[in-house]
Amino acid sequence: MNLQVAVAQMIFDTLDLSPVEVFSKTPEKSWGFKVTEIDTIALSNHATQSMAELLATATPFFVKNYGPGNLATTSLRGASASHTQVLWNGINVNSPMPGQVDFSQIPVFFTDNIRIYFGGASLQHNSGGLGGNVEMLNIADWNNSLHAEILQETGSFDTYKTYVSAKAGNLKFQSATRAFCSRSENDFSYLNNAADRESPPVEYRRNAAWKQQGVLQEIFFKPSAKTILSARIWAQHNHREIPANIQVMVPDENENLTEKLVRSQLSAEHFLKKSKFLIQSSYAFSRMNYQNIISEIDDENTVKSWLNALKYENYYFERLSVLTGINFNFHAVNSENYLAERTRQEVSAFVGLNYQLGSGIFMNVSLRQEVVDKKNAPFAASVGVKARLTKKAPVYLKANITRNFHSPTLNDLYWLPGGNPDLKFEKGLNSELGFSFIKDHEKLTLSSEITCFFADIDNWIMWQPDSIFSYWTPVNLKNVISKGIEAGLKIELKLKQVRLNYSVNYSFTQATNKKGVSVNDQSIGKQLIYVPAHAANQNILIVFRQFTLNYACTFTGKRFTSSDNLRYLPSFVLHDLSASKALTFGKSTLTLKLAVNNLFDKSYQVIAWQPMPGRYFSFALKFSYLK
Repeated sequence: MNLQVAVAQMIFDTLDLSPVEVFSKTPEKSWGFKVTEIDTIALSNHATQSMAELLATATPFFVKNYGPGNLATTSLRGASASHTQVLWNGINVNSPMPGQVDFSQIPVFFTDNIRIYFGGASLQHNSGGLGGNVEMLNIADWNNSLHAEILQETGSFDTYKTYVSAKAGNLKFQSATRAFCSRSENDFSYLNNAADRESPPVEYRRNAAWKQQGVLQEIFFKPSAKTILSARIWAQHNHREIPANIQVMVPDENENLTEKLVRSQLSAEHFLKKSKFLIQSSYAFSRMNYQNIISEIDDENTVKSWLNALKYENYYFERLSVLTGINFNFHAVNSENYLAERTRQEVSAFVGLNYQLGSGIFMNVSLRQEVVDKKNAPFAASVGVKARLTKKAPVYLKANITRNFHSPTLNDLYWLPGGNPDLKFEKGLNSELGFSFIKDHEKLTLSSEITCFFADIDNWIMWQPDSIFSYWTPVNLKNVISKGIEAGLKIELKLKQVRLNYSVNYSFTQATNKKGVSVNDQSIGKQLIYVPAHAANQNILIVFRQFTLNYACTFTGKRFTSSDNLRYLPSFVLHDLSASKALTFGKSTLTLKLAVNNLFDKSYQVIAWQPMPGRYFSFALKFSYLK
């Protein structure tokens, strides 16, 4: 377990205040695997942003972003967007239709803690995470009496955001309510290199406005010291115009997407002397309407999901803990793009063992068997080992190997036209070898980690034109080999009135196709499209009394846009700078924040012909009351 403590200083020079502790833990059940946790400072700095913006600047994820407020999916270690599984308090929220999550629609404000499980570490929660898992958690503060917060932000391109939260309770009951509303005309200027590559004219983004609003209500209840009951409901409405790529001209408001979703969850956790039970049940509903005037499309899709989990963990023996669980999920989809209503049933059984072999040596074993629509899925298993290499220095070796799989999505199977019901499961073999180091002194905390990874994914599903090029259809064609290195360093320095946090991450990913689609396939041995070989980010945070300065720099390497690697988008570097000042009045705090994004006005595209904004500003006011 890694523990980091950050001391927050108040503005009054002559008053000694108790420290505020910011915890960052690596879950003990992940021995031998790479797991990182986004600290509370980063969550606070990105409170008014989407998960897409947070992941792009604070993690090794490559975020495939079509523009602010538009579709944003992720790629981790060269895997596809559907190979990243997203959990909300233990419940999978990936859509059963495309099998992925749009991170631009998830507000950071709605989560208290985010953990990233890389590669095989994802198997401890569910199958399908060939790249990894993102886990979002909401946590009750049983010591809270009353905490209210309102945050107002305004920014470039007629962007307005309002966030409100109220948390109240005692040692037996806690209620937490959060709500937000955000909108933007999103009419930023850009250089249109499609019109002229040598001297691109300045134009303004059209048909790109978006609006989001939502509410999250949580209730926690402890009828006894051994039992915790919780209930959550998350409702959200999203609407966005979908701008065309800059190579084509379309009528105003030609394309738009509206989604209404509700996610609800009930859970009960009971603690015994040396064991605990957890039971969860969740119901999710979404209705999505897509309109395209030119194509005369007005389609509506409805998804209903019932997700259930039962887990039992015991630790009767001093060095051994056993986690067992059963999951049952049911999805029903009605779509005008399907011939009829389509359903999916998923039943899985899981066993996990954590064993301490000796002093400084730990082992983790996970076994999972799943049945999807009455078909046995490939057996999934993982083994991880963590060992302390020296007694004097806290240097650890981590190694693991995992066999995992991913089910074809409902769109892969049933989309009309093109769906292929004969698709096989995608199968992956992942392995890692890494070293980690952490040294915690009174004033200085230093931690670093380097990981080498290798993944072999077979039966990779690829959509391609049919024999007469009348429509596209998915086929198990590719065999993808992904390998690389991830390295990270964190430094935290605590002085009398100053605190300095520095972090840097770098990843090298080589993801290549080893199986030809045709005899003359030029993609063999070439890097997958939209997988940058090199990516890095660094963050510097300086806290002096109640003044905070934050600087972030993100590097994204070139991305190939054709499978033969002849066309590509150039690399780019982004710089973001923000400064905030907190003013305290008794139990109330007023915080003012000014942020400049893309500080040096870089012109760039993450996705070909989808421009991103240049330099833009935001100003925020946050009022909070804590009793």
